[in-house]
Amino acid sequence: MPAFPTPSQYREAVQFPEAAFTDPELQQATPEVDALGLPRAISGAFATVFVLQGRTRRWAVRCFHAPVPDLAERYRALARHLGQHPTLPLVAFDFQPAGIRVDAQTWPLLKMDWVEGVPLNRFVAEHLEQPAVLAQLIEAWVALVAQLEAAGMAHGDLQHGNVLVAREEDRLKLTLVDYDAVYVPALRSRRSPELGHRNYQHPDRSEADFGPWIDRFPALVIYTALQALRHRPELGRRYPLDEALLFRAGDLYAPERSPLFQELETIAPVRPLVALLRQACHLEPTQVPSLADVHQGTVGALPARRRTRRPRRVQQHARTGFERAFAPGLLGIGVLAVGLMLGAGVGAGVAMLGGGVAIASGLALVHYRRLPLVRRRRRLRRELAFFDQLLERLERQVAQLDAERRAFLEQQRALQARRLEELREEALRDRLKYHFIDEAAQFEGLSHKVVIRLKAAGIRNAYQATPERVARARQLSDETRARVHLWRAGLVARYQHELPDRLSPAEALRLERYVKQRLARFDEERQRLLERIQVQQTERAQVAQRLKGLPSLTFVHYLAYLLRLQTLPTQEQAPVPSVSPPPLAAHPPQVTVSVAFDEDRPWWEQGE
Repeated sequence: MPAFPTPSQYREAVQFPEAAFTDPELQQATPEVDALGLPRAISGAFATVFVLQGRTRRWAVRCFHAPVPDLAERYRALARHLGQHPTLPLVAFDFQPAGIRVDAQTWPLLKMDWVEGVPLNRFVAEHLEQPAVLAQLIEAWVALVAQLEAAGMAHGDLQHGNVLVAREEDRLKLTLVDYDAVYVPALRSRRSPELGHRNYQHPDRSEADFGPWIDRFPALVIYTALQALRHRPELGRRYPLDEALLFRAGDLYAPERSPLFQELETIAPVRPLVALLRQACHLEPTQVPSLADVHQGTVGALPARRRTRRPRRVQQHARTGFERAFAPGLLGIGVLAVGLMLGAGVGAGVAMLGGGVAIASGLALVHYRRLPLVRRRRRLRRELAFFDQLLERLERQVAQLDAERRAFLEQQRALQARRLEELREEALRDRLKYHFIDEAAQFEGLSHKVVIRLKAAGIRNAYQATPERVARARQLSDETRARVHLWRAGLVARYQHELPDRLSPAEALRLERYVKQRLARFDEERQRLLERIQVQQTERAQVAQRLKGLPSLTFVHYLAYLLRLQTLPTQEQAPVPSVSPPPLAAHPPQVTVSVAFDEDRPWWEQGE
């Protein structure tokens, strides 16, 4: 399958809605543009969003630049589920498998109704000093999560950019956007197409964790952050609310060593909630309690922690019932096999022993895959693979942008040359149009009959006497045509020095201003991509450092542990050191011109 279009390719296509879209309403809509008159494109990890204004409605159009597994089927299932639960806090949408044309090929898009609101993190930042508003927000958040659970569904990527907050009289209305990872009962047998924002998701979540409970952990993270900010608003100034609500992925991976967790535990009203979140980081994602129970204080005894604290802060794995019974059970199978050999023959005993060992090994493999250390390492490796794919895609976008920039410069050079040629042609016409064809008869000895024939062919002056038009005139000899050409060529040579050899100052200034604005847009977008690459490289280095800090545990080692021959390695790891941003040697900085944009940005600029 060919690679999905880049954001720049989508933007070029959206300039002409009638040709780009297959939807009749979008064909008649007008894209929101920037200062250069180009469609404003807000790009995220998986999609680029455009805003289009129709005659009576406004839409957000989401164009994908990375494949999502079973995208069409997932949106069809979600649409059916929303038909059964029309009051859910989601935006009406229309998934179009062939909604936009780019380079003669169609690609999917998601057409969504425009919804007013600001991202959750921005709303919180604007109301840090208003605890009553934050308390109202907390109640609205609990109600939203409960509504999703009651409908048997989950959003799959609860995070600040996907939650829009709007005021409706005396209440707050929350709306969810971005439905690529939504779970509904019809998708029960599927895997999650993505793992959501890493600053909100359970550190051990994998693609196999896909059910109505996947929102519980991020809902608890957001709830805990809102409660902490309500009681201590200065946290929002010391822990930036740009890409998170207080908690970062590192805090959730190692809460015991997180300075944020330690500080939150000093806030008496939220101390029990922080302890619950700390424990949830070490539970299975399916074992996290519902937010309604947490809010009402009805959470019962949680499952035993998968890691128990031992003296001197060394954490050792507590054996489960299966792990305690494995060695005795395997020994029992061996005893029965020996007895069977003595009574029924060696073949039967060997068969029983082999079957028992195979079953025990299969069960051990299942439990091995569920070990927190194994899940954690698997999750981190998948995150590394995700970052590698994302960085590769961003690198391709930079290369595509550079190619478009070079093509634009070449186009402008050709345009400048064409414009100069047009000006020279206009100046030549202004001079040759006053030399009538009768003048040729005087200088070249053309007969009156030849002049009449030239006029009949529409050639009345020297400008019109081009070789092409003279060739079309009837009943003219080659000698006559040559004399007309000589007459015109002499006049062109006479005025050659009077023709402009460069654009006028006004023409040059207008073209230069246009080129600078376009180049500024290219440079601004390139710089944005480079900054994203740098951020992703830094986060990837941090994930790699976390993976390096985790001990390795092979299945053979786990079998030895089950047989009481070895102990499991501790999961305790050193704090993750700060990682300096990688150098951008592969992308030398360019001189950029900043382009001013409206600071009051709509929600779709914050959603990715």
